[in-house]
Amino acid sequence: MEMTSRAPGSLGSRLGWMALIWALSVIGLGVVALGFRLVMQLAGLTA
Repeated sequence: MEMTSRAPGSLGSRLGWMALIWALSVIGLGVVALGFRLVMQLAGLTA
């Protein structure tokens, strides 16, 4: 069985994908943090 490998994308394309994944992870973390904050406020755990 022959293994074929694709050539990697251009540097700009790879950096763009990395930036997109990073931005989505930051947004996701923010959503989770806001969710925890809401739950804590509903439970009366505000400072």
